[in-house]
Amino acid sequence: MSDITKDLVQQGQTAARVGDLSEARRLLTRATQQDPDNIEAWLALAGVVDSLEYKKKCFNRVLELNPDNVDAKAGLQMIETKLAAQEERVVATESLHPAIKMDGSPAFCYRHPEVETSLRCNKCGRPICPRCAVRTPVGFRCPECIREQENKYYSGTNMDYIIAAVIAFPLSLVVAGLFTTILSGFGFFVLLIGFFVAPIVAGFIAEAVRWGVKKRRSRYLRHVVIGCLIAATLPFLLVGLMANGIWGAISPGLLLFLGTAAISARLR
Repeated sequence: MSDITKDLVQQGQTAARVGDLSEARRLLTRATQQDPDNIEAWLALAGVVDSLEYKKKCFNRVLELNPDNVDAKAGLQMIETKLAAQEERVVATESLHPAIKMDGSPAFCYRHPEVETSLRCNKCGRPICPRCAVRTPVGFRCPECIREQENKYYSGTNMDYIIAAVIAFPLSLVVAGLFTTILSGFGFFVLLIGFFVAPIVAGFIAEAVRWGVKKRRSRYLRHVVIGCLIAATLPFLLVGLMANGIWGAISPGLLLFLGTAAISARLR
């Protein structure tokens, strides 16, 4: 080993020990170029490069120079195990989603086939365009994976929707009738009073439904309750509008607007 090569190897190993891997790669690559038969340089370079294929190349070069080198044999076996595992993951992913390109080249969004993209769901690997990508704390995911993840939190059944409608619709009728009748007598103050009262009474309906379904969560539960509120309040809105014009529609309108928001917040 020449003095120049020896210095390069020592400097590269020192850089690797202090965490400067880019400098270590540069120095050790120069060492292998200076002396292609230097086993120590090839072994050190294998320890600082990122690519598994490049590591494999380094270990193979050592074994060409010394077929009995224990370190190179062990390193090569580890690398081949990792490469085999990677290949198995690629095959498994391609069998689930044959249209996915796994070579890193641009693909087309699986939901918008006309949109080319290099973005992929970090769970299933399918190509997704920015319109479909949902940002999560662990990266971008496709809508289907997000939905699958959300489904774990929904424990309700279809029967819960019926229970919700049976509870919400009669309560909404009573609330809409009382709200419209009582507040219509307050004139201009209907805005101030309705602003505070509407979320409270709508929240009461939402909590009654939660009690009825034993606090089970369902994806469309709030939609059912909101639909009942709209169906129950709409007749009072139309009657008030025809009888007293815009002033007659204010109290049921407030109930619809603020009540919908309150139910959505309670039953998400």
